[in-house]
Amino acid sequence: RERPLLADKVLAGWNGLMIAALARGAWVLGAPEYAEAAGKAARFVRERMKAPEGRLLHRYREGEAAIPAYLDDYAFMIWGLIELYGATFEPRWLEEALSLAGEMKRLFADGEKGGFFFTGNDAEKLIVRTKEIYDGAVPSGNSVAALCLTKLGRMTGRPGLESIADDLLREFSGQISGSPTAYTQMLIALDFALGPAREYVIACEPGDGKAGMMLREIAERFMPRSVVLLRPAEGGPVTGIVPMLEGMTAAGGKPTAYICEEYACAEPAVGIEEFRKRLLEMERENE
Repeated sequence: RERPLLADKVLAGWNGLMIAALARGAWVLGAPEYAEAAGKAARFVRERMKAPEGRLLHRYREGEAAIPAYLDDYAFMIWGLIELYGATFEPRWLEEALSLAGEMKRLFADGEKGGFFFTGNDAEKLIVRTKEIYDGAVPSGNSVAALCLTKLGRMTGRPGLESIADDLLREFSGQISGSPTAYTQMLIALDFALGPAREYVIACEPGDGKAGMMLREIAERFMPRSVVLLRPAEGGPVTGIVPMLEGMTAAGGKPTAYICEEYACAEPAVGIEEFRKRLLEMERENE
């Protein structure tokens, strides 16, 4: 019998979703093999699915990458890279997410009303440039973009990214309030934006195992309105990407947690016991 047709193409957006899932699984479960698989996929997209000038491409098949990427491809890949940074704390993934976010804004943003068009301004001219927000089996690019831009703004101290997400949420607020169950991913973005959301920065000396224990304390709790950054003692590339980390250092050589909300930080928690105590206090406050 004839073999059935097989879709063997590689899509940038769907890889972004898988990278996000694997990286989140690595973070929550403490499974480095998931992070390794996510990193391998991210490197493939970065190295094989970009045009010579750097434009992300939609699909790869039989050694050829083609078709300018759509909004979903950009938004989903940004999501995957944010989660991959959170699983590995390798600054290059955060830097790549910021780069794609800037390109997403340039190519897809509606500067007049807010939100993002599905096709880029360099794509074939259509009668109408649509803006998709329905969250079905696959979330919409606008919903994921709203969440990712809000998170990136909080992680890197760039309120301008949050402003873009805020304009997006306002643009679609009427549709969302009329039928909220159709826009579940957008509601997740709205929930994060409304907060309270917290930023956790763990500052540590090289090879300090107790810093890893601090990170596990966060990973083992369900805190969807939070972002986490790792600040090594030597600073390195991450302080160049996130300048606000420059002054956040390990106090007395001990791993130190900075817990911030709306860019305002509380007194740092020095050592694992103090940090665990602080987390328990916040849990009681939220009950």
